[in-house]
Amino acid sequence: MGRDKALLPHPVSGRPLLEHQAALLRSLPGCAELLLSAPAERNYRLEGPLLGARLVADPALDCGPLGGIAAGLAAARTSRLLVLAVDLPSMSASYLSDLLAAGPTAPRHADGAFEPLCAVYPVSDDSRAAAATALEHRQLSLQRLLAAACAAGWMKPWLIQPAETPLFANWNTPADL
Repeated sequence: MGRDKALLPHPVSGRPLLEHQAALLRSLPGCAELLLSAPAERNYRLEGPLLGARLVADPALDCGPLGGIAAGLAAARTSRLLVLAVDLPSMSASYLSDLLAAGPTAPRHADGAFEPLCAVYPVSDDSRAAAATALEHRQLSLQRLLAAACAAGWMKPWLIQPAETPLFANWNTPADL
């Protein structure tokens, strides 16, 4: 992208994506805590929708999104961790509410690909161990982690309906804007 995606303006609210996603998460009933996985050098101001958020650092360098999930699982004080990527600007509160109501879930497209950065992870010994083991062995694929979680039964796949596919459009290049 060439710059910090979290600071790009949301196409509807105009707020930085990070603030928009924080407000979206805080709008969900029962949102007990907000964890922000980001490199410490980003030095985000924890004000507005980010007020009271806790910054959690990846347990290892260059471990991609798995590091953020592992950090979130380690820091969470709740029984579930809803992970939401900052670059999913079309995600809706109603979809996230349905996902939370279903319990630990891994949204999955009809082609079998998971959406690991919009999923509900159980905060448990199993999930923490799976994330830590994957990091230790540098198996950074979240597809592999979610497949194993579903096979082990501590998460269940959640089929993404065709009408829900646009919710998962993410911003990876300037052309996506």
